[in-house]
Amino acid sequence: MTACSSTPTLQDAKGIQHTPLQGEPGELVAVVFSSTDCPIANAMAPDIERTHKEAVESGVRFYLVHARRDLTPEPVSTHATKYALTMPVLVDRDHALVDALDASVTPEAVVLRFTTPDSYEIVYQGSVNNLYSSVGNRRKEISEHHLRDAIRTAATGATPAPNQRKAFGCYIERDP
Repeated sequence: MTACSSTPTLQDAKGIQHTPLQGEPGELVAVVFSSTDCPIANAMAPDIERTHKEAVESGVRFYLVHARRDLTPEPVSTHATKYALTMPVLVDRDHALVDALDASVTPEAVVLRFTTPDSYEIVYQGSVNNLYSSVGNRRKEISEHHLRDAIRTAATGATPAPNQRKAFGCYIERDP
């Protein structure tokens, strides 16, 4: 899937502006939609952080995006500290990224490869890992790292297979 970015600029909890939907041709960006109060997203936070660290070492930009319209910087910052999250944590109050990337649950991961500075292809969208096989069905351990594997594959220039996986989590409330 190829898309043109509408170039939303989102602010992180530190007040720094980010443009996740802009990049250099060939650049990869990983976006994980999350929520401060989603137990499934919170259970995956340690694996999301490990994936972030590996991705950044490979030159991939990585963002955690809170999709709740009512969040302010304070609970976002508190959440990032509580879960030891070191990536830029953005709040998408206007749902610019939610809508552009058609996210529906938290956590949901999207990996983009830029074709021009303002357009990208979605090379992976779906689950972060297999900690949950469905809502309420948690494994004792993660045995498949879907996002991490997708980033590794995309970093070689290939497209991950499968490039879509169902994400289980808390629904993102969207306007009717």
